[in-house]
Amino acid sequence: MAEWANAFERRLYSLENLICSISLLVMLFTVAFGVCIRFFDWPIANVAEWAIVAMSPLTFVGSAMCSRMQMHISVDFIEQARSVLLKRAAQLVVAVLMLGFSAIYAWLGWSLFDDAMLSGERMLDMGTPLYIPVFFFFAGMVFMGIHGVFDLLRAVCARRPSARIAEAAR
Repeated sequence: MAEWANAFERRLYSLENLICSISLLVMLFTVAFGVCIRFFDWPIANVAEWAIVAMSPLTFVGSAMCSRMQMHISVDFIEQARSVLLKRAAQLVVAVLMLGFSAIYAWLGWSLFDDAMLSGERMLDMGTPLYIPVFFFFAGMVFMGIHGVFDLLRAVCARRPSARIAEAAR
């Protein structure tokens, strides 16, 4: 595959890593602050809502990261298969299924995001707009789809850099 494609996917992975890291930090600090609020009985709204919101990018963008790192269960089968033809066929099937999965759920995520934007719904404690966590559902599926396209290209070109991908992700 072209070097630009690998560079693009590495940059996308770095963005996903940044989003997930920020989400984890938000979760850590808001839960700790929420515990302090309850313990000291401060008259502050429950900021733990932001931890719940931060779970959305961590879950959905994190799943895209897992697809980039080849950490899904199909990799076990592909790595253990003895036949080169069977490995390649499995790679193609997995790439196509990942593209289908991410396309369907990206479409559903966009529909939900559009509804959340139009309705103006907000969460109860802090009034956080519902479209924020829903956006990350959509974004994670788009990221997963992009990784799926690159996986499909690798499968068509008979390349499987799973060891290099795992090392590059570290």
